[in-house]
Amino acid sequence: LIARAAEGSARDGLSILDQAIAHGIDKVTADQVREMLGLADRNAIRDLFGIVLEANAEGALAGLRNQYDLGVEPTNVLRGLLEIVHAVTRAKSSPQTDPAQSTEERAAYDQWAARLGFAALHRLWQLLLKGLQEVMTAPLPYEAAEMALLRVIHASTMPDPGEWMRRAA
Repeated sequence: LIARAAEGSARDGLSILDQAIAHGIDKVTADQVREMLGLADRNAIRDLFGIVLEANAEGALAGLRNQYDLGVEPTNVLRGLLEIVHAVTRAKSSPQTDPAQSTEERAAYDQWAARLGFAALHRLWQLLLKGLQEVMTAPLPYEAAEMALLRVIHASTMPDPGEWMRRAA
């Protein structure tokens, strides 16, 4: 968690670790670091991704609210969803596994990679990326995140543009 939050900067990583030690009582835990940094639980984000893929708007909004109530910033939720889309696309493209991924993550990514086509993954990426940009600049970030998730769900129920073209021909 600390290494990911530091984004490759050793100095930032040490600073975050110092903060975690200062906030901890005799030890540093993942839950404590997640709370301190306002990071989402990876399992919760994977669950949310699955709910979005099911086009379950009510469940997706509840999942987002749950993360928000835990102190997770809406931008971190969307970043987590983007990380999943990237990981699923990588799993679909290459059999190489990331050693930082848990067994549960790999299994979920492989399952989604088998189910989703590249066009759907690219569409998810674009919609979530646009949503993240909107949330970062919105005067109401939480509401913007809700709207971004709803847009992704709505778009998932629409036929692929290539399919539309084949039907029209």
